[in-house]
Amino acid sequence: MDTTNAKFNGERRRRKRQNEGINRRKDTLVKKAFELGEFDGIDVALIICKYGQYTTYRSRGYVSWQPSFAEIQHTYPLPKNILPEDMENCRSRQQKTARRRSTKN
Repeated sequence: MDTTNAKFNGERRRRKRQNEGINRRKDTLVKKAFELGEFDGIDVALIICKYGQYTTYRSRGYVSWQPSFAEIQHTYPLPKNILPEDMENCRSRQQKTARRRSTKN
């Protein structure tokens, strides 16, 4: 019985640590969005959904400012839609470049 409780408590601690890490990353992301929105001409809208609970940030105080995704898709110049695959490709290119540089030295 004690080993079952120990496993359960260990799993609970692991999930709590993971959740704390996610919350820190979310807080950092919101802080960076705020800092980016302080520049002239830059408006920021951030939407984070974690386990069905939304956290939103917008650099303008207007409730109606945050545009819908459909409105964004019909603007000109066309928006840059960045997907997770794009970020993974960028990361792998950077890693390949770093490896090439390290083998040259």
